[in-house]
This record gives sequence, C-alpha cells and structure tokens, in this order.
Amino acid sequence: MPRDDVSTDEIFISYRHADAGGWARSLHDSLDERLGPDRAFRDVAMPSGMDFHQHAEALLDRCDVVLAIIGRRWASITDADGNRRLDDPDDLVRREIARALQRPDVQVIPVLVDGARMPTERELPPDLAPLSRRLACELTDTRWDYDVDVLTGRLRELIGEKPPRRLWRAWPVWAAVAAAIVVALVVLVLSRGSGGGRNPTVIDARIAKVEHQGPAVLGNYLGDTNQSRRGYTAQQLRQTGTVFALTIQLRGERGTKFPLRWYMTDAVGGRRLPGRSYNQEPAVFQPRSDNHSRTWPVWIPDPPRPGRYRVTFMLDDAHHKPVDQKVTPVFQTPSTQ
Repeated sequence: MPRDDVSTDEIFISYRHADAGGWARSLHDSLDERLGPDRAFRDVAMPSGMDFHQHAEALLDRCDVVLAIIGRRWASITDADGNRRLDDPDDLVRREIARALQRPDVQVIPVLVDGARMPTERELPPDLAPLSRRLACELTDTRWDYDVDVLTGRLRELIGEKPPRRLWRAWPVWAAVAAAIVVALVVLVLSRGSGGGRNPTVIDARIAKVEHQGPAVLGNYLGDTNQSRRGYTAQQLRQTGTVFALTIQLRGERGTKFPLRWYMTDAVGGRRLPGRSYNQEPAVFQPRSDNHSRTWPVWIPDPPRPGRYRVTFMLDDAHHKPVDQKVTPVFQTPSTQ
C-alpha cells in the first residue's frame, strides 16, 4: 500500500478485544480529548472492506509510538483449540508488537490495565522478549484521569513537538504567513512604544524555592494536605517518603496551565531512577491573577535502597516545554533496617 494512503496517526494502540477492549476504547477517547483527533489509531477506526493486516502494517511502519495494552489475560488467552495465542507466529497482536520492536525509531510502551502485571521474558516468545525490558505505564480505574495525564505527558514529549509531515509542500503559504506575523509583531512593538510610556505585562514563571521538609508516611501526607485517600491500598498508605515544599511564582500568566514534573537521581552515580514512582507529573498550576505565588508540598516515595539522592523539579509551559528547574541538595534516605 502506498504510504500516502495511510492516515497520519502517530500512535498505534495494540490490544486484544477479549482482554482489554473496553480499556483500549477509553484510552483512545481520552487521547483524542487531550491530543486532538487522528493522533491515535485503534482497529475499529479502519474503513470497512480494507485488508486489516496490510493496513495495520502500513501504520506500524510510519507511527512513532506503539501502546501495547496488556490486561490480565493478555499473555495466557487461548484460541478455539486451547493453544496460547501468543505462541502463534501469525497471531495479530504478536505480529504488531514484534514488527514495532524491530524498528529502532519507534517507542513501544507497555500499558498495564485491570491490575495486570508485566510479563517476564520467559513468558514471551523470542521476538517479543525485548518488550519485558520496556518501562511500563499503569492505568487504573480509580485514578484514570491522573494516569492518562501522565501517559499523555510522555506522548507529548515523543510526538507533540514534531513538525507536521510533508510540510515542505506548502512552503509558499507558510512563508506568507510568517511574513504577516513579522509585520504584525513590528506594528505591535511600535504601537506599545508610542503608547504614552505604558509597559507591557512582565511575564515570569519560575520555581522560586525548594525546601526539604523531612520524612513522611504517605497516609499522613495526604491527611495533612487534605487530599483524598481513595484509590490507595493500605500498604501504599504506609509507604515512607520525603516531603519537599516548592514555591511557584507566576507573573503575567493568568489562566495558563503550568505542569510540574520531577525525577529522582542517585547522587553517587548520577543514574536516573526508573519507574513511575520516581518520574512523575504531580500537579498543574493555573494562576488566577497576574501575580500568583503558591507553595506546594510534594511527597516523593523512598527509593528501594537507602543511599544519597537528589530530585530535579521542572516547571513546564502549556506546550510541555521547560521554563524553569530546581535541583534539591543531596539528601540521605533512611535505612530500611
């Protein structure tokens, strides 16, 4: 199939209908709301009468991200003869993921739903073995919006800032638009300069201060900050961590959303800790005035091993581009003994 006959979907959603059909549908709808239509492909969007295998392979050859939706039965579901479908080389899901894993320029993200766990390498056929080493994203029913927002943030990093395909074909139009924008900016600057000395609003968004407030149990942190405990297990509520107080200052940005992200690194080796627990987007700031300042306590779980660590906090703009960042001083996590 010629490449120009394929839609511009950049995200391919791979899943089994009998295992995670409802989850895939909800995720597709949520991505449409957050990223806009026609960014993600799910098989029900295929035109009637089209060869699905041919169409899917064409999409896989040009997409940027493959989301492998993994439910509880994803690896164990069988066919009518009782054979595990994942062991069949012609199994559609196996073919989709294997084809994507062969491409060095595509990101394959396992997405765990319905309480599923990540399959081990020994549970997978050889051509899917690399999937077990990919960092998974988990979607839960109780924290759906938050979990999807975290995934969407990662997808924006991968595809959100890419220029549209085949943009060169419309270069005369874009050149005219660019010229018009330059003229408009010149007129705007000149009009402000002759406006009786009036200065434009100063725009500033930054992390003014980060304070280390000490250790805290998650349940106590949620209670102290008046946050709901719904969706957390008793074991999670007993987890220990560290609280940092961030002071965010936003001037001249009323109504703009500013996501706050953070990640933890090993202070000795400089290695970034893997896993969602240590790479998160915990809050979104939206100032209601032109001079807004807020202090926000952020709880970060203790890493699995005691040691010396630091945390990097990043404030992004509405397009998920960093506008400021602060790195905490090195701190020691308590011993687990």
